Amino acid sequence: MNATNTQHAACSCNIYRLLAADGSFIYITGSQKQSDTAGKAYVAYNIRLANMETRHRYSEFESLCKSLGKLHPTVIVPPIPEKHSLMDYAALQTRVKDDLAMVEKRKRMLQTFLNRLAKHPVLSHDHVFHRFLESGVPWSDILHSPPLSTMPKNTLQMIANEDVLTARGNSSHILTSHLIPIPSATYILKNPDPQFEESEQFTYRIANYMSNNLEKSQRKVIRRLGELANDYAELGAVYNGFSLNEEGHVANAIEKIGQAVDASYSNMGEMVAMLEGDFAEPIQEYAQFANTIKQVLKFRHMKHAQVEMIEASLENKKAYLEELSTMEGEARRLEEAIAREHTIGQNAVNIDDINNGLVDAEGQAITSPNGHHATDDDPLQDNPYAQPTPRSSTSTGPTGSNSTTPSPRRSSFSSPARRRSRYAWSGPMQMVNAVGHTLQGLIDVDPVATRRNQIGKTKDAIGVLEEALEITRMDLDGISRDVQADLDRFQTEKIKDLKEMLIAYAKAHIRYCQQNLTSWQEVKDDIDKIPEQL
Repeated sequence: MNATNTQHAACSCNIYRLLAADGSFIYITGSQKQSDTAGKAYVAYNIRLANMETRHRYSEFESLCKSLGKLHPTVIVPPIPEKHSLMDYAALQTRVKDDLAMVEKRKRMLQTFLNRLAKHPVLSHDHVFHRFLESGVPWSDILHSPPLSTMPKNTLQMIANEDVLTARGNSSHILTSHLIPIPSATYILKNPDPQFEESEQFTYRIANYMSNNLEKSQRKVIRRLGELANDYAELGAVYNGFSLNEEGHVANAIEKIGQAVDASYSNMGEMVAMLEGDFAEPIQEYAQFANTIKQVLKFRHMKHAQVEMIEASLENKKAYLEELSTMEGEARRLEEAIAREHTIGQNAVNIDDINNGLVDAEGQAITSPNGHHATDDDPLQDNPYAQPTPRSSTSTGPTGSNSTTPSPRRSSFSSPARRRSRYAWSGPMQMVNAVGHTLQGLIDVDPVATRRNQIGKTKDAIGVLEEALEITRMDLDGISRDVQADLDRFQTEKIKDLKEMLIAYAKAHIRYCQQNLTSWQEVKDDIDKIPEQL
């Protein structure tokens, strides 16, 4: 079964019913170290949906994300947390896999990833996603079964729009033909869609700004807040030690300052954790979302480019067919002319004989002055450029005596084949043509059959390209609608998420400031108890 025929099929499995239930939520309940068959350690994440539990490693989440992107190239698939860079590996003293903060961050972001899939209007119906959540189903089995096992390597070789797939699904194999061009990523559209061209430019700007400005700056702030919290912890210990050197209200006030600084350390740690989970991670996720949108728009761009390339290829094939048809027509007219020439045969009149006065326009021999007609014994006929020379002709007159008289040139009634052989190789150009004809005969034994075979193949290719052009045009229209619909859905979801992110950002700072205000108000009260004079 073709992959594209199953990727949009309705699903009524148990997992889908659990996802469709009100209040359903997917939890990452924990993580644990395991080893594969080769003894290599990895971290597995426990997944729970209602009473269903399963376990997957990070690489399987990554494979699921990529697989859904191939099955649904017009859909904005939620991203998973990025892998650590080489700098992260160098910075950490322990292995990154054993870093508790990294594992906890992945748990949060992978949980967000699964719940975004569960709420998506298209991806929530995908049975590959359902099987990923099913207990006891290895991911390798899912990869090696339809629809993933039957997908073409290039998504341009399948029908992406569901409506077109329903109407023309039985013709989807046309797109895998070697005649269908696959455009390169650098292809420049001849007639770009202004709407999507503007969307591409906007997405590139947003992706660049979020990755190189907002996310980078936010990471820097969180890192520095963490460093400041550690400095507060050290400073609190210093104030507490300093209070031991004083007595009375002064000692109490200094100790209270140390306690307030310790509270600032604790409160800042809580704020950093809130900013990390409720703001920095969503910012990072949306920076990845921008890159995903770029890939979706790129797919639509490539499908548009494929349509233009099929149109150009079809025009070239039609021009080539017209050229072959013209050659075939000329060849047929030449064959008919040769057939007529053979039909005329010996009745053909040699124009040279007419010019030399040997025959008239009707082909009748002209009588010489001595009353003789031209004969076939004249050797001059073999060389039309030789001058006539007198020769003796013995005839018996009325008296029976022999007399010698000049013999007139004979009339030529030779066949066309004899006339051609007379001049075939009479010049250098004719010799070159003869060599070329011989070589052509060696290269192409039957040029007529070859030409007609090419005409047949070209007609077949034109038929394939015409059908492919019709399918890809319909698919492009459907893809454009699907992409725009998912962009609109994503924009609505993004505004909602940004509102929640900004509220969380403000609440984190408000809570930190309120807690600090209480601590430092107590410090002020103790300082006021210090007498001005002893």
